[in-house]
Amino acid sequence: MKKISNVLGIRNVKNMHTIGARCIPKILRSNYLELYLRNKEMERLEKEIFLLDKKRNSANIQLESISKQVRKLQKEIIDEKKNISIKTAPSKPVKLMSLKY
Repeated sequence: MKKISNVLGIRNVKNMHTIGARCIPKILRSNYLELYLRNKEMERLEKEIFLLDKKRNSANIQLESISKQVRKLQKEIIDEKKNISIKTAPSKPVKLMSLKY
């Protein structure tokens, strides 16, 4: 069964940039224009990679923080279980009183 994260999205569809198709014939195209377009695309992708790395670092920091909190809570739960088992045995006998109505 596929998970939703494994399903290909719109970003995976081939487009005019990825297949290298242009509306102008190669003879009439300017190499400078092609170079400019390729550089702009490279800059955009580098910026996108930078933003994704920034997001990844932020997510890793949050994940570490949450995992520390989980470990701390698990330790507290284990300590509580130990303390409860000790407290279940009464230290003094319970006093009984009779009540008349």
